[in-house]
Amino acid sequence: MASNGFHRFSHGHDDLVLAISYNFYGTRLATASSDHRVKVWDRDEKSGQWSVTDTWTAHDAEVTDVNWNGPYVGDHLATIGEDGLLKVWQEDVNEAPNSGRRFRKIFEQLTATGAPFMSLEFKNIGTESYLAAITRDGYLSILEPEETADLSSWRVMWADYLCKTPSRMEETGFRVSWHKEKLPAWPAILAGLDRKCLSLAVSVGEVVKVYRTDSERKFYTAAVLEGAKGLVRDVSWAGGSMRGFDVVATASKDGCVRIYELHTPGAVSLSTTNMAQAPESTTLSPQSAPIRQSRSGIGAGLAGSTKGRREENTAAPGAIKQEPKLVAEIETHAGAPWRVDWSQMGDILVSTGDDGKVRLWKKAVDGKWLEATEIDATTKDT
Repeated sequence: MASNGFHRFSHGHDDLVLAISYNFYGTRLATASSDHRVKVWDRDEKSGQWSVTDTWTAHDAEVTDVNWNGPYVGDHLATIGEDGLLKVWQEDVNEAPNSGRRFRKIFEQLTATGAPFMSLEFKNIGTESYLAAITRDGYLSILEPEETADLSSWRVMWADYLCKTPSRMEETGFRVSWHKEKLPAWPAILAGLDRKCLSLAVSVGEVVKVYRTDSERKFYTAAVLEGAKGLVRDVSWAGGSMRGFDVVATASKDGCVRIYELHTPGAVSLSTTNMAQAPESTTLSPQSAPIRQSRSGIGAGLAGSTKGRREENTAAPGAIKQEPKLVAEIETHAGAPWRVDWSQMGDILVSTGDDGKVRLWKKAVDGKWLEATEIDATTKDT
């Protein structure tokens, strides 16, 4: 363990590590690699050292993203690869560690557009799970399980292209990030936003689109985050809705990390005394196209086709628009940042970029975002 609190260890993959994901408690780590494999690591509570629990070939191509689900329905991982498949894996504790069989595939879906998936993320509210995945040509799919406790069969809540299909030679950076908490910020609820709404931020070209669900569980565009002068390569939604507004960070090809606040129009005139009496909207069952579990990637892909685009209806119950405010624009990483991510409390932002360094940003008393720590990830003492 280095003096700065960071632990450096050999990942053991035969090629580049393209994605990592920690579980809810930070005690497990999954790594996804160009070598087609996924590794799951567990941290020893006493020594703090990490050891491999299992390694397996997850895809027949590069594994480009991996994400843990929440802890309330068992240990599940989702992965995507350049083979065009999305897979959900469930841990089987009856299998021996490092047997290559401890995580078994329980669901598989082929991309519906022919372009590989580019980003995915689980959303977890207690025992409820949701999954968002977007392809390299901008086709977003939001899935929910057929049954709450069974993640082997999923159905489509909403799926659509978010922009004009990019050319094959065009660089794209589609990324997804769910709102991390159970409830939205209280001013939005007081303004009429459904308590049980789902909220998702998606980078689309040079903007970030924020989607929420109304009282009928239909997605609508709540806000668009603008200001980037280049491709937005990553987006991350911070926790901490108790502050009364949402915070979203982006990493752009133009060399800047940007931090936005999402405010509810007219929130200052709302009384918090009515918070406890704010009604919970009735959640209706969405009209969804079912995806049935299939061992065939082709069959799963065909089952995942959408039934058409939903119409925007800003007057729908629970469809509350938000006002974005750009509060920080930081030139960093001597080139371009590639990834941003928030701490669990939403008070520290981590960014990485072309310079091979990891930077931690924190909000000062005067409201400015300042660099708190810089770690050179290319050296051997971290």
